[in-house]
Amino acid sequence: MSPLVFDTFADVVERRLGGRALSAALEIGAGGWTLLSIPAFAQARRVALNLRFDKLTEELEQTERVIGNSNAMDFPDETFDCVMSCSAIEHDKYFWKSVAETKRVLKKGGLFIVGAPIYMTLPTDKDYTTLTYARHGLAYNADFYRFSEQAVREVFFEGYSEVTDEIIVRREPNPYLVAAGRK
Repeated sequence: MSPLVFDTFADVVERRLGGRALSAALEIGAGGWTLLSIPAFAQARRVALNLRFDKLTEELEQTERVIGNSNAMDFPDETFDCVMSCSAIEHDKYFWKSVAETKRVLKKGGLFIVGAPIYMTLPTDKDYTTLTYARHGLAYNADFYRFSEQAVREVFFEGYSEVTDEIIVRREPNPYLVAAGRK
């Protein structure tokens, strides 16, 4: 995760959840530099979910680590005030299952924040062909999707009360969007 992406998530969390007493936050696809280290979550239960944890950093060691698949999470309904996913959903073969599970475990009024590579018109496009970012995630052999802004807004947040933020973090060389919705 780049510092710019981390700062964008932190800004959304602060603007949308800052000052609220938060009981629990979940990061799907958490890695060494976890979004759960955002200061607003300091007093909350912080749960890092991933298929595996290859590198335990000091930040990650301060979380509750759960090895599992976000397609079928073993948490009760409406457990979390905030669920975040950064650069993970494009690696999820069945991302729609994770999107449904996220909505299930998110409290009413809670916030889902997702960061994902998107495709959009770029100056490098030629003859209606859009260049895309090179396949990544080779270590775990899973890089399935790039999304449109419309897909993020209408598929990821279908049935949410509002989409609160849509921030294009960068356009080139690989467009990336962070979006948030309130359940």
